[in-house]
Amino acid sequence: MNTRAAAAKILNSLPASGQGYELATNAFVNAHDYNQSDRDFIYLLVRGVVQYKRLLDYLIDRARSPSKNRLEKLARQLLRVGALQIAILKKPIHAAVNETVAATHQLKQPQMAPLINGVLRHLPAESAWRESLLRLPLPQALAIEYSHPDWLVEKWLTDFGAQNTIIILQFNNEYQKIFFRHNPFRIGWDELEKLLQINGYRINKYKDHPIVFFNVDRPGDLLKSEIFQKGYYSVQDYSQALAVYLLDPQAGENILDACAAPGGKATLIAQLTKNQANILANDYSPQKIALIQESACRLGIDSLNYSVFDASVNKFAMFDKILVDAPCSGTGALSRRADLRWNRQSENLRRAQDLQARILDKVAGSVRETGVLVYSTCSIEKEENWTTVKNFLEHHPEFSVDPAPKYIDPLYCDENGAVCVLPFKHNLAGSFAVRLLKTD
Repeated sequence: MNTRAAAAKILNSLPASGQGYELATNAFVNAHDYNQSDRDFIYLLVRGVVQYKRLLDYLIDRARSPSKNRLEKLARQLLRVGALQIAILKKPIHAAVNETVAATHQLKQPQMAPLINGVLRHLPAESAWRESLLRLPLPQALAIEYSHPDWLVEKWLTDFGAQNTIIILQFNNEYQKIFFRHNPFRIGWDELEKLLQINGYRINKYKDHPIVFFNVDRPGDLLKSEIFQKGYYSVQDYSQALAVYLLDPQAGENILDACAAPGGKATLIAQLTKNQANILANDYSPQKIALIQESACRLGIDSLNYSVFDASVNKFAMFDKILVDAPCSGTGALSRRADLRWNRQSENLRRAQDLQARILDKVAGSVRETGVLVYSTCSIEKEENWTTVKNFLEHHPEFSVDPAPKYIDPLYCDENGAVCVLPFKHNLAGSFAVRLLKTD
């Protein structure tokens, strides 16, 4: 089965939002004898269709007669695969058309071949479809061009303005570098740097204090390497580490990570405290706790304890410091998951706010006097960030904001004293964090 047929078959098995595309793609390619190049191309096609489906459907529908019947799901997926190659990947039209038509036969759907051939050969040129978007309202035009939901584009235009919204949309569609975090428990940085260079990697050190964050030119290879299995590094966006730096964990402290999955922040706390703090990593999911345990074992971290509780319901013991990396819409991390934009609706913000409020209210009583509560999200929405914090402070006057610039480079902080990373300011995945002190 050629790569186009494989991609269409995988896409056809997914829900409309594309949720689960990574797992489905991995399962399919592992079950078939594809070389690495073909595996990578199949993943590129599947991810690309999920990400760009709004624009691809716009182009496909403009190449079809308005009176035509609704497309079958598999035909739609084949056309998306073909249109992606032509419009986004800039493959030669004849090659993309021929290979996609061939896929209809491999999928035992030869009756679809004339449709696939006719539509793909009549896709509008880029100049034509861009001109057609100029006749649409700006929110709709941007939502189609950058393949995002209308409601989210409209919201960002209101919150950030047109220029910043376009930068966010572009950021979400571009390849974002993978950040690796050095693990000092397994190997010194100088030794790891030499080892990476010996293995042919070009290294870009993003930050070197207090933990080295770095990028390499072949991140996929590094993730599959024996060096990764030895626990010499882990993967974490630098913007996500800032909440832990804001927590300022110290050796000897009792620390709760209330919503710990997938574990990046809990393991960073352990590294910063040199395994000398008493850290409880909690999550509501036993499966997610098992993944954190696996990661901690690989990294040589033995200062983590574990619990499986719903932080919005269960009461915890007293802690010196608590980190609440709250469940949220994840709009700061849309560049990392192609399907996430289609799995979010405006009502998700309201539900997230309610859950965030319940978690904060529950853990507030577990912060000792003069203790610290850090609230963080990977959202860029004010409703989940400052609005949630201000509502919490109204109900809990014993807490007050401890300004982030005391702990974090002011470059990453807003004027109200919180960490606020935005793609159009920092060229990083979005994040938010605020440090709250508890007084008598």
